[in-house]
Amino acid sequence: MSGLRALALAVLASAALTGAARPPATVFDLSDAIGKRGPALTLTAIDGSPLTLAARGKPTYVFLFAGWCGPCQESLPFVRRAFAKYGDRVRFVGVDVLEDADAARAAVASAALPFAVAIYPIDALDAAIAPAAQLRAGNKYRIPADYLLDADGVVRYAWHGLSLNGGGDPVDVLPGYLAKLGIE
Repeated sequence: MSGLRALALAVLASAALTGAARPPATVFDLSDAIGKRGPALTLTAIDGSPLTLAARGKPTYVFLFAGWCGPCQESLPFVRRAFAKYGDRVRFVGVDVLEDADAARAAVASAALPFAVAIYPIDALDAAIAPAAQLRAGNKYRIPADYLLDADGVVRYAWHGLSLNGGGDPVDVLPGYLAKLGIE
């Protein structure tokens, strides 16, 4: 019996050390990586091609949104304006999340974002992270979600939900975060 118990403990220890017990990384894991290199993720772009979030020698702004999300829709003008101003110095990546693939394709078409957009369907997230665990995670799965990675792929800033000023009006915070990275 003790030999069987030792074998079971060895298997558990091996799984823990190799990360086998860890769920696969999702785009939402950028929330957990502030101050660290973001997880190596390759998503599927709207055209079906692979879209990696790996560092490409310039900062990367990642915008998570969904077509049904009112605050996401309110954020879109800020995102478009930021791309027009910073798109030559910052890589922009949009990711439609938390809806099925057909709804995501429709939302992406409607948003008409001028940069690469991927789809991360809700069923892919639910397969990786149980819905009950998502609910217990607090803001991690709240959208809109914005992430700013530096040129080395380190997540420097993350913010969830529509940013509001003291009067309750939407405000664009991305220029302030970019300024902290030296991009004016």
